[in-house]
Amino acid sequence: MEDTTPEIRELVYRTVMARTEEERFLMCAEMFETAREFAKIGMPEDFSREERETFIFERIHGAKPEQLV
Repeated sequence: MEDTTPEIRELVYRTVMARTEEERFLMCAEMFETAREFAKIGMPEDFSREERETFIFERIHGAKPEQLV
């Protein structure tokens, strides 16, 4: 949120933190699932399960798992 004013950043922070821990956890889980769906765009249909997981991981994290270990 580098292009966001400090006032709006504080408003978003207070809004999110006003939620319960469970609500915040579920919000993050939903955002991650949405990111996975977006990451699948353009993925070849004939990939194996392992190739699919690696493709999705790389799209989300910008590197293959072994590059981040």
